[in-house]
Amino acid sequence: MKMFKKVLALTLACAMLFTLGGCKKKSPEEVLKAAAAKMNKMDSADMDGTIKMKMSSASNNSSSFELQMGMKVKATGMTAKDMKMDMDITTAIAGQDVSVKAYYTDGYYYMNANGQKTKQKMDVDAMQKQLENSTGQFNTSVENYKDLKMSKKDGNYVISFKFNEKALNDYVNKMMGQLNSSGAAGSTTNYADQVKFDSMSGTMTVNKDSEIVAQKINMVVSSKQEPKLSIKMSANFKYNNPGKEVKVTLPSDLNTYKEAPAATTGTTAE
Repeated sequence: MKMFKKVLALTLACAMLFTLGGCKKKSPEEVLKAAAAKMNKMDSADMDGTIKMKMSSASNNSSSFELQMGMKVKATGMTAKDMKMDMDITTAIAGQDVSVKAYYTDGYYYMNANGQKTKQKMDVDAMQKQLENSTGQFNTSVENYKDLKMSKKDGNYVISFKFNEKALNDYVNKMMGQLNSSGAAGSTTNYADQVKFDSMSGTMTVNKDSEIVAQKINMVVSSKQEPKLSIKMSANFKYNNPGKEVKVTLPSDLNTYKEAPAATTGTTAE
């Protein structure tokens, strides 16, 4: 079960790797360079998406299960001290639906999981770092992509790509180190030693203003440790009104949420 939780969290982290990106014009390389510049200036986001995942045992073909996740995320002030976030996540697994609503405002991270309401003190820098990771704001250097191809459809650019496995593993170690359940800073766990990324590819659909409007990702992951697991995942993301003002809606009963121990994020050294 511990191995399953690690592989599941790892795979979802990889999916979120690509949730926000941008493209522009001419060659795919030029598009990606423009994307990085625009992403660094991103202050707000409004996106929704779905993730479908099938995990099976390499030693027992009859042992498998499927997971489906839907998410909606809105955030403002991502580069400021007054950041606000509103996030809905619905997960269907093993015949059960789990609904989680999360918020961030005024230095607190609030979570409502099927009616259980808690809050944690979290400084804005830590929350911004966490949000940056979950929305894919990391080093998307052109050198990390391969087999880039670009076409145009309905006035938008459509770029297909594959991602460099080493760059992906480096990202995963950083991401999972921060999400380590112990919350210990500077975790030395090497998650690349636990899983193998057999393939990862996708497409980006981008408008004329270098703003992403849709994205698809396909990924195959297998574990290196027992029990041997294989994961096939597909993800679809949609970006609503890119470049427009985003409004975050917070519930009126945040003062009733029960306080939990302050959150610690295991950030690793840059």
